[in-house]
Amino acid sequence: MGFLTDAGQFIIDGGTAGIIIIIGGFFAAGIAIERLIRIRQYSVDSRAFMAKLKKYILSDNIDRAISLCNSKPGALLPRVLKAGLTRAKDSEEDIQNAIDEATLEALPKLEARSLYLPVLANLATLLGLFGTIVGLIMAFKGGDAVDAVQRQAFLQKAIALAMNSTALGIMVAMPALFVNALLQSRINGIIADIDQYSVKLINLLSASKKGGHALADGDDDAAAGE
Repeated sequence: MGFLTDAGQFIIDGGTAGIIIIIGGFFAAGIAIERLIRIRQYSVDSRAFMAKLKKYILSDNIDRAISLCNSKPGALLPRVLKAGLTRAKDSEEDIQNAIDEATLEALPKLEARSLYLPVLANLATLLGLFGTIVGLIMAFKGGDAVDAVQRQAFLQKAIALAMNSTALGIMVAMPALFVNALLQSRINGIIADIDQYSVKLINLLSASKKGGHALADGDDDAAAGE
């Protein structure tokens, strides 16, 4: 209880800027938690998933490949690859267009709200600096007080405002920037997986078609020989 009281007093001593910083910190924490949960849902073990998908495609079992994608409804990579698989019998250009469209739909889901974190971190830092400047201005004005006790109290309040607001700004900005870097790393990883495995899917479907055509040509040649 004493800790909460001291923390509350610390925030109050930071003035209006300190209170606004803490409110922004709660918003940043909410965004960070929501994004971490969402991005975890959007992720999938891409190597293991693609290894299974490759087996189905090479065995010309597109329906099983689509079912595998449906088994990961929250992940973005299966969703994008499924768009290509549903056009497996079409031309390579049609498959690419379907994948591109699905990718464009997926990317905003990844980046939604995450860009607010660096903005809130910068605002917290600037508000902390603003509180410091206001505190220094108050400290200089405190010298006009005639009574020594009143002057000391005024200076203490001004210094507390200057120091506490700066500290609060840094306390909010540092974790917000760290979480933002972590989120961006995971987002870039998912985007890289989508780009890489989309190309591999197109190549696999193209190879599967060529293999099917070659097999069909071989059957025709055998029938003609008979």
